[in-house]
Amino acid sequence: MSDKLDGLIEEVSLASTQREVSRALRRVTARWGFEYFCYLHLRGARTYALSNYPQIWQRRYFECSYSRIDPVIKIATSKMQTFSWSGSASRARTSREVQRFFEEAGELGIRSGISIPVSAGFGSSAILTFASGQASLAVEDLDDPIKAATAAALVHAYMTLLHAVPTSTASPKLTPRQALCLKWSSEGKSMEEIAMLLRLAKTSVRFHLDEARARLNAMTLQQATAIAATLNLV
Repeated sequence: MSDKLDGLIEEVSLASTQREVSRALRRVTARWGFEYFCYLHLRGARTYALSNYPQIWQRRYFECSYSRIDPVIKIATSKMQTFSWSGSASRARTSREVQRFFEEAGELGIRSGISIPVSAGFGSSAILTFASGQASLAVEDLDDPIKAATAAALVHAYMTLLHAVPTSTASPKLTPRQALCLKWSSEGKSMEEIAMLLRLAKTSVRFHLDEARARLNAMTLQQATAIAATLNLV
């Protein structure tokens, strides 16, 4: 796979637009004998994907928040090294929820793959995956994990610099109360002031703000308001 990885690195290096990067990934995917590629940037509520997976799967993945249970993400973020995966091999030792996840993916021709995770800075990570309709893949294909990580990091850098438009993205939702409390907070109002404006108890305001922060996967209230503003939620 080392020579193949050289080809991926060279093709991406010559790209100057998002379309050219996508075309390079499509060509490499076909040459390697896969059907699909997926670049996934994990940024909490701002997680997004650029992929040629079927659109129905991309929509379902984010609408159902499958990133919570996706074993590929769990392995990638815990080990941060190239690995192969197979739905059929994992099915016997996973929960029913994960089994259904693999069954749905398999129905759309996503049954196995090779994933290459890399750190993307500021607590985020990116995963470059090549997926197949085959039941399993040979582990010996992973003969150069360092070069694989280099290729994935290059794809991530190009996607970031070119401000890639995702083919699918996470769409967190806030309740009206959460959005309203967060909006007032973004305007500089304290919890006491928000409580007075909305005629709520201070504990209720704190609860709504904490819930909004959790839904947006933010560490602080300031970060939550910034994410919400970026996603046009407030």
